[in-house]
Amino acid sequence: MLKDVYGKSLNTNIEDIIKKYSNMNTSELEPRRTWRGFKELILVDKVKECEDIISFYFKDKEGKKLVKHKAGQYLPMKIKTEDSRYNEEIRTYSLSMKPNEYIYRISVKKMGNGLISSYLHNELKIGDSIEAMVPTGLFVLEDNKKDKPVVLISAGIGITPLISMLYEGIEDFKNVSFIQAVQNSKIQPFNYDIRKIAEINELKNYVFYSSPLEGDVEGKDYDYTGFISKEWIEDNLDLNSEFYFCGPPPFMKNLNKSLIQLGVSRKNIHFEFFGEPQLME
Repeated sequence: MLKDVYGKSLNTNIEDIIKKYSNMNTSELEPRRTWRGFKELILVDKVKECEDIISFYFKDKEGKKLVKHKAGQYLPMKIKTEDSRYNEEIRTYSLSMKPNEYIYRISVKKMGNGLISSYLHNELKIGDSIEAMVPTGLFVLEDNKKDKPVVLISAGIGITPLISMLYEGIEDFKNVSFIQAVQNSKIQPFNYDIRKIAEINELKNYVFYSSPLEGDVEGKDYDYTGFISKEWIEDNLDLNSEFYFCGPPPFMKNLNKSLIQLGVSRKNIHFEFFGEPQLME
């Protein structure tokens, strides 16, 4: 048995992980497994994205191909160590890179005294291993709607599943908009990646700073001061789009409410929310 992030016991299988973190029926899962239980992955690189956020790159320890995840899915994992403080702890981190069969990237924010995030940031070194289950999750781009505009909206560390969606969506979908809400340039992950994608592709990219630093310049470093409002959405986005978003619960609840009030169909609203679905209303 493993303990989840709330300290309750949890069976080590994908169905239980799905129920806990996706708020969806496990019958919707596609039979995509290529391994059961845990596989050992080795850390091959560790990159600081911004203050408090580090990306970790993992490969199969035996050099075998990995399961190609769907953009937006997460990686259930645990620390491989003899230290009993960590052995029964499981976490799920969104995969934050373009889906592929060779390398997984998770990007982790250090959460104060968070047990696992602190270990990853401070203790895990290149060459060390973790144990991971097959990537899973139902917060993914809908392939049957490639003819519709797609809007990806992130706040804070909620960007991790959405940056993966961006890498994939910019190639497979006709019209993609990406909106990132952060406090300021000091804590803005993947800024370089998004700007480069926008330069190369026809990406509509918008950045909101809620608390810009003295050196942050509106119109250069970011586009808008403040928060994403219902009025801004109405004036700047196609309400017939497929909307995907992730971020802190208050941000998500307000965004969901705004979209519904603007007449966006619930079937076109997609989000990753780690809590009871009714709390989004």
